[in-house]
Amino acid sequence: MSTKTTQKKYCNQPPAVNTKHEEGITENRLGFILSVNKKWVNGTTIKYLFIKGEGNKTQYDVVRKAFKQWKDLGIGLSFIEVTDIDEAMVRIGFDHKDGSWSYVGRDILTISKADRTMNFGWDLNNAYGLTTALHEIGHTLGFQHEHQNFNAGIVWNTEAVYKSFSAPPNNWSKAQIDSNIISKLPPNQMQASKWDAESIMEYEFEPGLVRSPKPYDTAGIYPGGSLSPQDIGAVRSFYPPLKKNDTQTLAYMQSAVLTAKSGKQNDFVFKAPSTRKYTIQTFGDADTLMVVSEKGAKENHYLSGDDDSGFSKNTKVTLPLVKGREYLINVRVMYNGARSGSGIVVS
Repeated sequence: MSTKTTQKKYCNQPPAVNTKHEEGITENRLGFILSVNKKWVNGTTIKYLFIKGEGNKTQYDVVRKAFKQWKDLGIGLSFIEVTDIDEAMVRIGFDHKDGSWSYVGRDILTISKADRTMNFGWDLNNAYGLTTALHEIGHTLGFQHEHQNFNAGIVWNTEAVYKSFSAPPNNWSKAQIDSNIISKLPPNQMQASKWDAESIMEYEFEPGLVRSPKPYDTAGIYPGGSLSPQDIGAVRSFYPPLKKNDTQTLAYMQSAVLTAKSGKQNDFVFKAPSTRKYTIQTFGDADTLMVVSEKGAKENHYLSGDDDSGFSKNTKVTLPLVKGREYLINVRVMYNGARSGSGIVVS
């Protein structure tokens, strides 16, 4: 039997932001919405900032390296470090009294600009520091704890788990242990495949904390601390590399069909024929998240967005556009029940 024990501090997630929806929607529709609603539209440029007065260049470089590892997988998201808090979507702190954590995916957009969205609660200047940074960025991309995957089938030795994680170095309450370990995420809140014990989103667990499945009951769970093949496959599947040929041209007053299946995305480009206000809106039964950006030489600049998921309405954005400039319109189809055709139009 392994002699390893739990010596490390672990990610302690803040409460999730509840998803609102109208009453009476079907469980199937709600399931699709909840499984993807925290993910970004593909093509998003995620801007991050280090909070002034916290951390140091060595710590920052570890986080920068972790962002680069995710980006180097060839995914359709980009990451840019900024110094203006009004630009930042991800605000990174280094309060060692607060543990390490990150809000999940688009939840960060609901957090006050005065507050951090990610925190590192211990020194990152070692191999485990890079593992921690990769893990927290995984949350920011919309991924949850792997051991809470409903497909894992883990049966916990709950008494031993409470004893281990209530002791140093984590010193967690029972509620924190339940929230981060014991409680399984409902099937309709994860796009989960089979459990990946090597995932960067998996904790280490010493022998005796897991009753089943084998061999983890006696060997414990010790992921490698880096992005696993399944991690890489999952992020590439949800955020595939952007290809120019996948973007459709959207003409003024000419509608286009939303062909994406539930959880997938359609991308459009619109060139403004004159300078004035335009309304970009979807129609039909599909639940969608729409984001409008102005195309730039080095990055696309976010302008506006709308989300109609779980409500009997459609996404709609009205804003001034400039003649001759090109605008990218990303539409993530949360749920497409195919009861009638759904599409998009600029008027």
